Parts: sequence; structure tokens; C-alpha cells
Amino acid sequence: MDRQTGSVLGTSLRREYPGLVKEYAGSGQHKRKRLAMSWGHYFGKKDKNGMTAGDRVKDEFWSFFTAQEEDMEELDKNIDNYCQARVSKIICQARVDAVKKYYGKGIKGKNASAVELNFEQYMTCKLDWINVEAWKCFCHWWTSDKYREKRKRGQDARFANEDYAQQRGGSLPFCTIQQNLVYHLGPEKASGLDTYKVQMAGFKASLRGSGQIRSEKVKQRINTYCQVYHDEHGEEQQPVSSELDGNVVYKAFGGLKHGRFAMGNGVFKKTEVLAAVKCKKSRMSGATNSYSVVVRENAQLRHEVTEQRGMIREQRGMIQEQRGMLKVVYEKLGMDIPEEVLARWESQREDSESEVDCSDGSEEYEIEEEECETEDEEYRTEEE
Repeated sequence: MDRQTGSVLGTSLRREYPGLVKEYAGSGQHKRKRLAMSWGHYFGKKDKNGMTAGDRVKDEFWSFFTAQEEDMEELDKNIDNYCQARVSKIICQARVDAVKKYYGKGIKGKNASAVELNFEQYMTCKLDWINVEAWKCFCHWWTSDKYREKRKRGQDARFANEDYAQQRGGSLPFCTIQQNLVYHLGPEKASGLDTYKVQMAGFKASLRGSGQIRSEKVKQRINTYCQVYHDEHGEEQQPVSSELDGNVVYKAFGGLKHGRFAMGNGVFKKTEVLAAVKCKKSRMSGATNSYSVVVRENAQLRHEVTEQRGMIREQRGMIQEQRGMLKVVYEKLGMDIPEEVLARWESQREDSESEVDCSDGSEEYEIEEEECETEDEEYRTEEE
């Protein structure tokens, strides 16, 4: 089977994990150590060749894959977005992997996710890709009351809805699941809808023929997509035999909620879909100037403004990474960052950013951890 992009990046992110990084705590304060919790933290310290951990991750990726020159800018942005999301999942999975290592073959899957160890037990099952100093910080955090409280609060929120659309296929990207389907079942069983169904039902279960979608919300989503697909392409066209249509997904589910497609997110180019939608609106407005059409267009424009704001929030994450690189430049030059710059950064700091102070064992380790699906299938693929 061909090497997969997600597998390569996941392995590299673990191998190049920075551990503890130094950051300014705020205006007028000295640097302090904290756990690397985001993709931006990979772009701090440089090696003797002038490369950061993030540079090495990308360099290894492009040693396995190639692309056309005109696509490089967009692909580089996609890699950044993927790694930003993947780092948090890797950190989340670290505790589960530690539990599996402690109990050996006697535990796996969701059972491991539900088990908690004490500090001494966590310390005996350190993962190879995390250094000793950083691992001790993780062990302090996982055994703190604050961590348990946040974890329980997240679990209660997720399971409050009996029919939430859980992705039972794990954290594998849509394209990776489709590649696996082509490899195991052939291209005729790897259409866009086939891939989405496997993503929602679970890859292993689907290969055994028992991959049933349990969520009524997901079933309704598939029915809505098929109905809009027939409206756009005619009843003779079958959505199950083709790739997902980004324009249909956009129309069926009211645009991009939180900047994401409701189905097949990561497969479509947002700019192309938005351009096609605007072009179609222009043709419609040219055909009629009725009051009802103007009202609908205004509502759509307001919706697009909301989407653009979501995209701006994504860009802010990239700005945080650039700030980290700028700090390194000032440090190399032996200069202090101007107070007005630090003050501006502090005022823009997002409330959701994790603050982990590892300078003293008595400090609290405020790592935000999301309850994650187990990555058994993905982790096995990456180890191969």
C-alpha cells in the first residue's frame, strides 16, 4: 500500500515533538517553560542547521511526496492546518497510550480511555517520543483535580445529546479513509458517500460488513445531500457512484458552519466552491430584480460574512505561529521585544489558549484536553 500523507505527518510530529518550550508569560515578564501544545510551538528553537522542529516535519514530508509548483502554496497551507489539528489529537492520545503501555495486552480501545493512573504509574510508562522533563509535567497534569474536572465536564457535554454525530472512523482524514477503501475493496466501493459512511460507522466494522450508522443525525445528513444532489444534477444521476460535490454540500447544509463543510471537509477547495456559489448568484440576480430575490441575496451575504469571520479565526492561529518565530528572531539579535508589541499581543491573546507553567512543581498544569477517539487503526498504520 502506498505511503499515506497523514501517516507520514503523524510519525514526524511525534518524532520531532519539542517537549518544553520557553515563552513570555506577559508584558514585562521573563520567559517561562511550558509544554508544547500546538503546531506553532514546533517553530521555536533551531538546530545547528538553522531548522526548527516544524521545518524538519515539512522537510521529511516532501521527501516522500511531490506536487506541481503552482499547487505548493496551497498545499503548504493545508499541511499547516492539518498539523495544527493533529498535534492536539496526538497530545490527547498520549495519556491513552500510556495506560495501554501500563496494562499491556490486557486493555485497549475505549477501555483504556476510561482508565486513570496515579502519578507514579504514569511515570513508569513514559512514551518514547516525549522527553523525561516534559513527561513529568504531563503526569502532574493528568493526576490533578483540575484536569479531572475539565475532563468530566467535557464528557458530560458530549454525551448530553443521545444522537450526536460521532465520527466512529477515528481521526483518519477523509482522503486517507478513501485510499484505504480503494486498497481493500477497489475504487468502485470508494465513492464520496461510501467514504463518508465508513468515516461515520468505523473502518474495521465496515470491512467486516457490520458498519451500520447508528446516528439518526448522520442518516438525515446523507438523505439531505442525496435530495439536493438530484435537484442539481437530475434524477438520473446517482450520488453514490461519484465523488462528493462541494457545491451540493454547501447548498444542502447552508454554507460553511464554523468554516467547515458538513461532509468531506478537507476534500474541497473553499475558494473554488465560494466562487461557484457567487457566480450562480450573479446569474440569478441578472434574471430577476424581484424584491424576494433581493431579500434572499442579502441573507446569503450576511451568511457569507459569518463564514469569512470563521476563516479569519483560522488565520489568527497562523498569526500566533508567526509571533513565535518573531520572538526567536529578537532573541537571536539579543534584543528585547518592545513593550508596546508585548502589550498588543497580550490584549489579543485568546481566552482558550492553554497556559502550562512547568517552572515549579507546585504550579497547576492547565492543559486543555479533548476526549478523543482511539487511534488504533491509524497508529498501527503509522508504525508500519
